[in-house]
Amino acid sequence: MVKIGIIGCGGMGRYHANILKKFQDVEIVSASDVNTEVLNSFKNEFEVKETYTDYKDMLEKSDINAIICATPTHLHYKIVTFAAKAKKHIFCEKPIALNLKQAEKMIDLCEKNNAILQIGYVRRFDQEWLKFKELMDKRIIGRPVIWHQIWGGNGPSAEWYYDIKKGMGPFVDGAVHSYDFAIFTFGKVKKVKSSLTKFKNFSSPDTGTTIVEFESGDMLVLCWSWGLPKNVSSQYLHQALGPEGVLVFGGFQDEKGKYFVVRKEVGEEKIGPIPLNSLGIGFERQIEHFIDCVKNNKKPVVSGIDGYESLKVGLDVLKSWK
Repeated sequence: MVKIGIIGCGGMGRYHANILKKFQDVEIVSASDVNTEVLNSFKNEFEVKETYTDYKDMLEKSDINAIICATPTHLHYKIVTFAAKAKKHIFCEKPIALNLKQAEKMIDLCEKNNAILQIGYVRRFDQEWLKFKELMDKRIIGRPVIWHQIWGGNGPSAEWYYDIKKGMGPFVDGAVHSYDFAIFTFGKVKKVKSSLTKFKNFSSPDTGTTIVEFESGDMLVLCWSWGLPKNVSSQYLHQALGPEGVLVFGGFQDEKGKYFVVRKEVGEEKIGPIPLNSLGIGFERQIEHFIDCVKNNKKPVVSGIDGYESLKVGLDVLKSWK
């Protein structure tokens, strides 16, 4: 039986807890949150035996062997380092930390204490994005490619996401998923450029364009906004351009699922189907992987080092903006 403690009982903490309920060999033993109302609600919903307003008390007193850290980013460092010293295995939401020194310390302490550290890059378990990597590896539209992601909306409601000292905005908090998967797919980063601005009156940029160039010659181009008015969103464009054609994410879908559409000089090809809820399945698979790592003392496929590398790109994006 894997005994889990949840630190941070808000949206993501609840999301992960609902997934954990599906595993017969997992028990959510304890939960911690500074908000007593949220904590009590979580306790009642998931029938948790122990609750703590101070995560340190939980890590010192509770009979758990692993935690899920689902708090705002600026709290990750203290929680993960304390958990590592307590010799608990750790699933930590992304981004890993606020800066590279924190990330290095977290990785080092986990290694010294034989604590597993998995970072919550769910796209590594998403069938759609994994299929994209497979198609890139097969050079279905040639290489190098330019991977485009274009979208705009209102963004999360909690203000900490936009605080440069807490969440660092969409080009770190959200885009680290894309940086991580692009590194996973294309390899080493060569150069980072950004042109960012602020539509909202917060300390981090919420709108703009980022270009990540790789040594392979491939590029990731993000044009994002979390700064649009409430209930307003732009069209969503997700595609890759290559010397032999274009690959479009979700360019077609039917009752069986969604499909990549590949457009070449000779015509159009549909590749799929991929489940419509591939991201939701990905969340389940990443937690299943973490539990497997804890039970069998395995290294996770998404490590602290991966968290470090993608954070470095995000910080370079902000540096370019400043």
